Amino acid sequence: MAKRSAYLHVGLDDRSGDILEPALQRHAHALAALGVHAPAASTDEMFRAALEVMRCHRTWGYRREEVEGAWAKICRRGLRGTGTLVFSQPMLADATTEQIELLLDGLRGFKRHVVLTVAAPDTWTPGDLDLGPLLDRWTKAVGRPDRVHVIVSPPVRRPATTWKAFGKVVGFGTASLSLDGVEAATVARPPRLVSTERHEALRDLGRRWAGQIVSRDLDVRGDLADLVPEVTPAPDPITLIAPTDQALADALRQVERLERRNRTLETQVGELRQPRRRWGRSA
Repeated sequence: MAKRSAYLHVGLDDRSGDILEPALQRHAHALAALGVHAPAASTDEMFRAALEVMRCHRTWGYRREEVEGAWAKICRRGLRGTGTLVFSQPMLADATTEQIELLLDGLRGFKRHVVLTVAAPDTWTPGDLDLGPLLDRWTKAVGRPDRVHVIVSPPVRRPATTWKAFGKVVGFGTASLSLDGVEAATVARPPRLVSTERHEALRDLGRRWAGQIVSRDLDVRGDLADLVPEVTPAPDPITLIAPTDQALADALRQVERLERRNRTLETQVGELRQPRRRWGRSA
């Protein structure tokens, strides 16, 4: 019997790549009819699985019991079915060698593929972000460079282009799987005012990324030239105020929502524990 394939998208590009996870959830039933299955029941379940694998649940305000076993549960669900499996969780891109081994161990017996979506570095990109070691970790883990697929996102945000490329990698068409109403997992970041030297450094970084990809003989979809940021005139600082102010307002609202969620969860946990305490005293 031929081995089933499993494709894990681990991001890097939040310009278009973060659309893949919600798109897989939106079209889960249609994809299943094509023999492509997304075992994660929700984006939240996959997120908790990533927190578990990367051991960073406390940083995100989760307790261990809220994430423990999440990845194993998703994998068991996928093992019960047939056809190809697909997963997406962008934060897994920077997983360590040990974490990658733990992640892929749940997919033993599958032809394991990893998909990275990459875009040109922008003003928010750390200048020391080295793509080479990251590619090497994933290539070593899946065993073959042709099972590492790099999707280069175009300079202008075009989620449909990335979605189509992902479908071609996995083996399904996206013409009838519209992204209408599918929201990206992250909010677009506003531009930042940087020096000419910083902009040239980002262009050099993009060239280095392109070279690192080419030298490893990976499966590349898209134009590697798009990894070099375009030369643009320095924006007027005044024009940056409005989008930056809006982004700050959105961030503050998100923090408020998270604080309310935590308070609600703490209250619920407290209410669940009270009957247990009373029962323990009466016993």
